[in-house]
Amino acid sequence: MTVVWVAMSGGVDSSVAAARLVSEGHQVTGVTMRLLPEGDEPGTCCSTDAVRAARRVCDLLGIPHFTLNMHEVFQAEVIECYVRDYAAGLTPNPCIVCNDRVKFAALIARARVHGAEALATGHYARIHPDDRGELWLRRARDRTKDQSYFLYRLTVPAIRHVLFPLGGCTKDEVRTEARKLGLPTAERPESQETCFVPADAGSFVVSRAPRAGVPGPIVDTEGERVGTHRGIARYTIGQRKGLGVPGGPWYVREIRTDTGTIVVSRGTPSPVTTIELCDTLWRGAENQLVDAVVRYRALPVPARVFRTDTGVTVELEHAVGGVAPGQAVVCYDHDRVVGGGVVRATR
Repeated sequence: MTVVWVAMSGGVDSSVAAARLVSEGHQVTGVTMRLLPEGDEPGTCCSTDAVRAARRVCDLLGIPHFTLNMHEVFQAEVIECYVRDYAAGLTPNPCIVCNDRVKFAALIARARVHGAEALATGHYARIHPDDRGELWLRRARDRTKDQSYFLYRLTVPAIRHVLFPLGGCTKDEVRTEARKLGLPTAERPESQETCFVPADAGSFVVSRAPRAGVPGPIVDTEGERVGTHRGIARYTIGQRKGLGVPGGPWYVREIRTDTGTIVVSRGTPSPVTTIELCDTLWRGAENQLVDAVVRYRALPVPARVFRTDTGVTVELEHAVGGVAPGQAVVCYDHDRVVGGGVVRATR
């Protein structure tokens, strides 16, 4: 028997994860993180209703449930970083940051302090050892739901204390199991958007970083002014719609935060073959063939990875589009996550 905390979002996945651990005989406690102040809940995974749903599931399973107020760490580690990066012209992924700094850092630390031996979540991913017994994060059985991309920053110490009970399941199997168990979350819809950001991400950023909402020039690659933007926070690299520049089609080629200038180019963004990563977490070899995933649910691209003094360089076998600074690239050796990092530059 293992003493396990289950991070419960009020959704069907974490509910079934808890139910499975209970059925296996573990000592389970359900824990829901309060990440946002009440009344500031545009998403579903952090809402008051989600807390109630998780509590109802725990009552049905006969296990304790409590709520942790983690608003301050979420504000500092996730929201402020998101606003800062967006205002700097980057395209951040706050779910990766939340997993790295909140769920599998702050929460797992609290779990250990309170005597829990492991933290379980409803993520679709697996942890399995290699031939030498070394634990690795791996893709889920259901590749359409695989969430290992969001979890690539799991360190080896954390991996030793993490459980993913749904890694071998499909979503349909999880829904069916929830219905059979009579869980009140069986038909609860999935949360698809960033939990703390409303539909208009640009306005969200501007409300917290007003300078990112100051209008400024849009210039072409020759430096000629072709329009006026509504604040750099409302634009991302590669964006083609909503530019308001005649004579297109145009796309955003560069965001110069130092001068508040957006550079556009005609046509469509050129695909890239080389990606430089920073803020890397790497467990692979110095020079390794991998499958690189440049964004969530993108098809893997064969690539060679080189370690450098400043990070990792990914040389793709064929060119791909839609890669912007701030995004994450995750590298796989078959189903095993060997590392990844944040896009610094492309060419």
